[in-house]
Amino acid sequence: MRRIVGNWKANGSTAQAQALCAALPAPPAGVDVTVCPPLCLLWAARGSLPPGIRLGAQDVSRVDGGAFTGEVTAPMLLDAGCVLALVGHSERRQQGAEDDALIGLKLRACWRHGLLPVLCVGETAAQRRDGSTDAVLAAQVGRVLAGAPPAPLWMAYEPVWAIGTGQAATPEDCARGIAVIRAAVAEAWPAAPPVPCLYGGSVHPANCAAFWREGGADGALVGGASLDAAAFVAICRLAGDA
Repeated sequence: MRRIVGNWKANGSTAQAQALCAALPAPPAGVDVTVCPPLCLLWAARGSLPPGIRLGAQDVSRVDGGAFTGEVTAPMLLDAGCVLALVGHSERRQQGAEDDALIGLKLRACWRHGLLPVLCVGETAAQRRDGSTDAVLAAQVGRVLAGAPPAPLWMAYEPVWAIGTGQAATPEDCARGIAVIRAAVAEAWPAAPPVPCLYGGSVHPANCAAFWREGGADGALVGGASLDAAAFVAICRLAGDA
C-alpha cells in the first residue's frame, strides 16, 4: 500500500478547493490518497472529493475542547470528515514555535479520539551541514513517543532544507533518514509492527517514484504539487505503478 498525502498549506478558496477536488479521480488500486486543505476549506473539499480520497487536517489542537480561543480539536476535525492530521510539520515547528513536548501532546490528542496522526520529523540545513541529521531525527522521534504505548501512526521524513525550495533530497538521503526514523520508532515501541514512513519535501512527478523504489519510503507527503491537479494525479498514478 502506497500512501499519498497532499498538504495544501495556506492556499485556496472555496471555489478553488471545489474545482481541485472535482478534478481528482478515484485513487488507483493499492494507493491510499488523502488531501489536507486549510481548516476553513474542509467542508468545501469534503463535498467535492471523489469516492476513495480521504480528508485530512494540517494541524490539530493538544486540547479536547473548552476555553481555548482559536484551537481546532480532534473531535471537531473528525466531525468535519477528517481521518488524519499532520502533527509537527516543520513549518509549525519553525513558524509556530512548536517543540517536541507540544507535538507529543497533539499526538496523544489524536489517539484519544481515533484520529490518525502523521508525525513529521526532519533536520535543518545547518544540522545537515554539521553531520547531526541522524541524531536530530532519532531525538525528535524519541522525545515525542517517550512513554506512549504503540498506537496507529504514520511517520513523515521531511528534511527542512528541501521543503518549498525545489531542492529535494536524493533517494540515498531519503533511505538513510527513513532508516533512522524506523530504528527510533522500533526503539520506542520494540514489540510493535513497523509504521508507514512517507517522504516529504519538493515531491513532484519526476522524482516521486525514486523515493519509494530506491529511498524505501511508503509514500509521499506532497506540498506544492498537490495544488496542481494534473501533477497530483500523476504522483498518485505513479504510486499505483510502483
